[in-house]
Amino acid sequence: MREAVVHRARAAGLAPPIRIDGVFDDPGVIRRLVQRNGPYPTMASYLPVSAVQGQLAAGDGVSAHFRGTWAAGGHPLVDGAEVILHNPRLLRAASQLFDAEVIPNTVAVNINAPMAAGGIHVDVPSFRGADRDRYPMQLLQAMAASGLFEDWRVAEAGAVWWNYQGPGGAYDYWPDGLDGPMRSEQPPFINSALVADNNRMYHRIGWIGDLAAASPILSAAAQISHHADGGWIISDSGRAPVRYDDRDIRISILWKAQVRPGLQSGAAAPLTSELITGIISADLIRRGVQAPGQAASLSDQGWLDLMHSAYYVPVSAATSRISDTTDPPADRANRSGPK
Repeated sequence: MREAVVHRARAAGLAPPIRIDGVFDDPGVIRRLVQRNGPYPTMASYLPVSAVQGQLAAGDGVSAHFRGTWAAGGHPLVDGAEVILHNPRLLRAASQLFDAEVIPNTVAVNINAPMAAGGIHVDVPSFRGADRDRYPMQLLQAMAASGLFEDWRVAEAGAVWWNYQGPGGAYDYWPDGLDGPMRSEQPPFINSALVADNNRMYHRIGWIGDLAAASPILSAAAQISHHADGGWIISDSGRAPVRYDDRDIRISILWKAQVRPGLQSGAAAPLTSELITGIISADLIRRGVQAPGQAASLSDQGWLDLMHSAYYVPVSAATSRISDTTDPPADRANRSGPK
């Protein structure tokens, strides 16, 4: 197995991102694996609305961003996913990122047809006793934004691998925070990845496709699949199918690994639902958001919406301090305030 080429990028307050070239021995195998395992649902179909804000297409549609989960909890869910989950180059880079042993746990595939730039965001994190296998992402997102659960936060490396050689399609990230400069990894993407603390480092997908072409208007129920005769088709109830050549579709793979927990005697006990609601309720009452005596339950969608709106504020991609050099010129001219 030949060695990958590793590059360091600067960072402040975060572990510096690590770029890897030559991630897989044969990237064509990975692309064919992606093509075989559709159809893929839209990102908007299973993430909370807050997690896809900024990714809406024109009109009433959602962006042409599709995803499939190939491994969860350290277990492959799709034949062939183990090649990605246990990739030694990703494991080495993730261990280097945190200077610690890591345990791979997640593989997800992103399929992007032509679309506007995605929303600037950090990934939904995990906490000891609270992760997406147990609790809704809406809750985890709010827990991270509140700052109340840092003693339970799980350090997690995230790698993003790309395969795309068309126009646009950059990966934008802010390794020094949103007050620092935006960095971008630019196509052509054949077999490269960036490993970083994506639960803390802001990032997004840049615009994809021909600037002169209109992006499709899709519902959250749309799906994309690859066909044996070549090309991809987006199917959406009540709408005509939308077809794309292979070269028009941007493929990326998200890989995550958690730092193996140590044996610190002072570590807080794992979170429970009672502890989570107790900590959040006490803070919301102190802030005057929740009335004293008001019931707090993770099965109460009204309470989940209340606490989420109290803590989570989506990052606007339209601020004067963010240089949108990877946005289409027309988009940059129109970015004068929050969306």
